[in-house]
Amino acid sequence: MPVRRKTAAPALVVRVTEANGDSPKSWDAAIAAAVKASDVKAPLGVEVSRMWAEWGSGRLSRYHVTVRVAYRQTLKTAAKS
Repeated sequence: MPVRRKTAAPALVVRVTEANGDSPKSWDAAIAAAVKASDVKAPLGVEVSRMWAEWGSGRLSRYHVTVRVAYRQTLKTAAKS
């Protein structure tokens, strides 16, 4: 029977970064703009921490959000000597 070596799985950490976004269209578009501005390649989730809007001509004219974007980061393990 062949001998199998156990390899350690890479250590994973969930990190969170904060980003801002805005849009003249909708809250959804503002959130999407914020996630895109965060430069996170594979977001796990988004928490909207703040929403506000500009008011003009009797209606909402621009939507603004601050979000926290969660993502996974693989940690490099120290080489054994």
